[in-house]
Amino acid sequence: MIIRLLSQNLINQIAAGEVVERPSSVVKELTENAIDAGATEVEVRIADAGKSFISVSDNGCGMDKQSLEMCVLSHATSKLTADNLFDIHTFGFRGEALPSIASISRISISTCDSTDAWNLQLEGGQVTSMAPCNRKQGTTVEVRDLFFATPARLKFLKSDSTEAENCLSMFNRIALAFPRVTFSFYDSDKCKAHYEKTDDLQKRICDVFGTPFSENLFSVSAQKDELKLQGFVGVPTFNKASAGYQYFFVNNRCVKDKFFSSALKSAYAGLVPQGRYAAAVVYLDMPYNAVDVNAHPAKTEIRFKDADKVRYFIMSELKKALLSFGALKPTTESVNSFCPSEITKADSYTPSYASLRPQKDVYKEYKFFFPQNKTEQDDKEFPRYIPTPKNEPESPTIPMSFSEVEENKDETFISLGEALYQINNTYIVSATEDTLFVTDQHAAAERITLEKLKNNDLDSQTLLLPEVCAFSAAQVELLVSSVELLLKFGIHFEKLADDLVNVTAIPAILGTCDVSALITDIVDELESFGDAYTLNDKINHIVSTISCHGSLRAGKALSTTEMNSLLRQMEHTSNIAQCCHGRPSYVSFSVKDLNKFFERS
Repeated sequence: MIIRLLSQNLINQIAAGEVVERPSSVVKELTENAIDAGATEVEVRIADAGKSFISVSDNGCGMDKQSLEMCVLSHATSKLTADNLFDIHTFGFRGEALPSIASISRISISTCDSTDAWNLQLEGGQVTSMAPCNRKQGTTVEVRDLFFATPARLKFLKSDSTEAENCLSMFNRIALAFPRVTFSFYDSDKCKAHYEKTDDLQKRICDVFGTPFSENLFSVSAQKDELKLQGFVGVPTFNKASAGYQYFFVNNRCVKDKFFSSALKSAYAGLVPQGRYAAAVVYLDMPYNAVDVNAHPAKTEIRFKDADKVRYFIMSELKKALLSFGALKPTTESVNSFCPSEITKADSYTPSYASLRPQKDVYKEYKFFFPQNKTEQDDKEFPRYIPTPKNEPESPTIPMSFSEVEENKDETFISLGEALYQINNTYIVSATEDTLFVTDQHAAAERITLEKLKNNDLDSQTLLLPEVCAFSAAQVELLVSSVELLLKFGIHFEKLADDLVNVTAIPAILGTCDVSALITDIVDELESFGDAYTLNDKINHIVSTISCHGSLRAGKALSTTEMNSLLRQMEHTSNIAQCCHGRPSYVSFSVKDLNKFFERS
């Protein structure tokens, strides 16, 4: 075997294989260089999905002639000194990006510091010209014919529309990290995005994702020792089919790390449906020497010096925020889907609250719309609704295990008003002076039951007639292996045969229920867990299944007293905005929403 040294150009092409996976990688590297140069305005242009042309211009500090010549040399950088490999304050630092990009494309760099302006051109990593040029302070890097020197790489790219979308998505990630920078993105000379600099992070989020997205977020801000967490996360009912709406930043560096997605998933456990994902734009600031950003060539995966401490901090603070505010708010998506986007200007006035109340003659004519089953006895048993002050409760301390959460029955989280009517024996209509509520009685009862189950040990009730349930041999073994977990919930059974179990006791809180259906649902949950789920995840899912079977069902007629009783319990229940499966338990329509629906501004 003969050992030989590779040529510098081949070394750069190998490095390009790690750093430059696709056109969006070039957008990332060049835009981060612009940020490192102190730019306050960055313009990105692409053509042919970035394969034929990518340009990044900035108004940063620029480079002198000597720096321009060196910037395309391997491992030449202005961002790293000999002794701070683990104290990185910049984005690009290896000195690999520009020489790697240059080795597989035709590249032109025009730059100007406070005095001179120069242009450098390379083809396949080789310098072809170096000459003075005319431009203002800053730098423009133009990359043409990407992968022309390594054409086999083009076969691994996806469709032009997908690659262009990847470029815009990468651009958006960096724009989210730096709201104080103006960003513009052009695709084939068409402006696809323009974000003016702002001090308001939520405005930048709104600019990037749109108003419906930002309306369903609530702020998170916490600090402990040297760790600082801030940003916005979605209300649980505003969940998505993929993790594409989760953005995590560490010291303003966008990362794609399972560490964060795992912490977010744990914080939302029991609040979003299985297979759905919460929305989040979260920023973590910490000492630079406590995190290793050099764990991956693309610098999207990182390592923490004390990972357990960071994970506990993120998860606990998100849980606090969810309990104190986020989990009480239903999504605005349902409201927006019913409300027209345009308001009729010709009839623009804001009616008073009094004008929204039905008049006496209207009540007489349409009395069948109003509840008829309210009796004088109902008023004696349950006083009329009196609005409570809308002061937000202080954020309680949320422990890591749900079994430690204490219900604060003295706090009123929300005001759902007085019950007016029940629709289809399923939906409760209620109202305060300025808001209309529609509640799914089964979803609300599920959440109430679930929160009670979290805070109490489950006693068993022995069945008068044990229930024999048939399953496959694998399912029976699964039940047997989970026996200790099920005993915590008051479920007792014994194995009769390879495919039969005999259920002798169920949780007392369920009263009478379909035992076979309950155990079947629990088996289904256990089968879906796999080894990837933690014990807490399993507990949450099983408790959710039990609460579903032990809750008020849709289709049950309720008296006004029963409806009001349910509403009052909801007002003192944590995470009430969604049922145990993550579906909304109620929606609200403010006067503003109603004005919008009826096209009144």
